[in-house]
Amino acid sequence: MLIPEDLNYIVNRLPTDVRKLMKKGNIYLAGGFIRSCIANEQVNDIDLWGADAEQLKVTAQIFAGERKVRCMMTDNACTILTNGRTPVQFITRWTFGDPVGLAASFDYSIASAVIWYEPGVAGIGGQWKSHCHEHFYADLAAKRLRYLHPVRNEDAGGSMLRMTKFLGRGYRIAPESLAGLIARMNSGITKHDFLERSEEHQTRVYAGLLREVDPLTIVDGCEVLGTNEPDDKSLPLEATREHYR
Repeated sequence: MLIPEDLNYIVNRLPTDVRKLMKKGNIYLAGGFIRSCIANEQVNDIDLWGADAEQLKVTAQIFAGERKVRCMMTDNACTILTNGRTPVQFITRWTFGDPVGLAASFDYSIASAVIWYEPGVAGIGGQWKSHCHEHFYADLAAKRLRYLHPVRNEDAGGSMLRMTKFLGRGYRIAPESLAGLIARMNSGITKHDFLERSEEHQTRVYAGLLREVDPLTIVDGCEVLGTNEPDDKSLPLEATREHYR
């Protein structure tokens, strides 16, 4: 688990409305926000998770309504963009009813951390709780990318693209973890004659796997490209999404 000082610090950095939402239960905070707070890095977004995708979509729309802003939906998440505030994402592509299972689903140990609120009996005695990977603190201190081979439905090139983001922030990766990323990329190859083809052909296949990943919808590690609402509030949802490309 996170040390108490870190847990309290992270919870206190959350917007009041996010804390209020989490205290209702069944909503988890995980990934980049936790890492960035502890490592004193720039916070890009707040990723919230839950057990039911449809319920998360409803919750996101209510949350956006309370903030009087637009809820932008993609295949991965419902994103709330508020002028001057950190984007909030309700992740819908992957759902978890167990915080430990959620932490285990992340690709790197430095992202494998989760915080949730456990209500007490009759609303009395509730407390904030946390869980993190056994190497979370050591790898974060060393700025080391340890690939965890997560078992989840994801784009084959997603972790590779996230690696380039982290390398740009001063992290490093060991050959063993890099090999794991290559193996994950290989899992996206279906043509049996791939290895018999030219290096140029293989390059095009790998590039295609990377292009399949939409940078706007990668969670925990790729920035939302815009943080403000469009000036024209009448823009339809798709036009709003294009605004942030």
